[in-house]
Amino acid sequence: MAAGRIVRFYVLFRSCSSTQSCGMKYAGPLLVLVCLAAANGQVTTSESDEIKEHLIKLEKQSWEAWKSRDGKFFQNFLSDDHVEVGFGGLANKAEVVAFVGSPVCTVKSYKLDRFEMKLLDKDTALLTYWEEQDTVCNKPVPSPCWVSSLYMKRADKWLNIFYQQTQIQK
Repeated sequence: MAAGRIVRFYVLFRSCSSTQSCGMKYAGPLLVLVCLAAANGQVTTSESDEIKEHLIKLEKQSWEAWKSRDGKFFQNFLSDDHVEVGFGGLANKAEVVAFVGSPVCTVKSYKLDRFEMKLLDKDTALLTYWEEQDTVCNKPVPSPCWVSSLYMKRADKWLNIFYQQTQIQK
C-alpha cells in the first residue's frame, strides 16, 4: 500500500513543469511516504524474538506429536493448504494427518538444533534447523537433515503451510 503511494507521488512529481518548484513543495510528503514504506509491516527485534521463540515451540511440539502419533495435533497445526515435501514425495494436510496418526512409523528418538528464523513479513516466517532422528518407516528414515518450515499467521494463529527436509550427505 505504501509503495502505491510512492508511485502516485512520483507521477505527480514528474507531471510538474520545469518552471514549477515541485521538488520543494512535495519534499516533506515524499519523506513521510518513504518512511512509511520503510516501516510498513516491520516488527521490532523483541517482537521478532518472540515470534521465533513461539515458532520453535510449535516446531518442537510437532516433533513430539510425530513421535507419539498424534494426528490430531497436526489437524490444528497445519494450514488447510499445507504442502509437505518428504522423501516419499508431496503430501497435503489430510495425508500428513492420516500418516502421522498411523502405526507405519516408529520414532525412537530425535534431536533438533541450530534454529534460525527469517521473518519475511509480519505474518510470514521461515524457520530452518538441523534434525537428527532414529525413525523407522518400514526402513530407516534418512537422517540427519536440514529442515525448512514455513509459517503464516492467519486469524491471529501461526500455521505451518510448508515443510521440507533435505538429507545431509555424510
